[in-house]
Amino acid sequence: MKKIIFFLSFLVAVSAANAQTAAKQPAKAKLSAKDSLMCGKQWKVVTIEEWGVVNKPNEKTQNDMLLMNLDGTYNLILFGNKKAGTWSKTGQYVYFTDSATNEKFNYKIISVEKTKLKFDYRDPDETHSIYEMTAN
Repeated sequence: MKKIIFFLSFLVAVSAANAQTAAKQPAKAKLSAKDSLMCGKQWKVVTIEEWGVVNKPNEKTQNDMLLMNLDGTYNLILFGNKKAGTWSKTGQYVYFTDSATNEKFNYKIISVEKTKLKFDYRDPDETHSIYEMTAN
């Protein structure tokens, strides 16, 4: 009888530990069909708007690109600097974390179409750039 009680106590303890672990992990948000349009494509810069002036990419930004994957990972070249890590989306905002530096930044999505993406990026100085990108 003691063995049965011990065994049942053990099962209850294991179940409680698993429930606590599951409660600590945030549920992964499901992407809408429109959000999924951003994934699996290499987005290239077409224009960058700063201070109300729209420009074509210059030497520093001509190779800028964004690749977001459905598994929540990304690769990015921003102002010529490479970054890679994880991303998540809440509302209009996409939140990125660089795995090498643990730097966090976000984009506010303005519009998403099959081959066109437009977003607002604010740098740490609160200067913002509106990127228009295309994918094949």
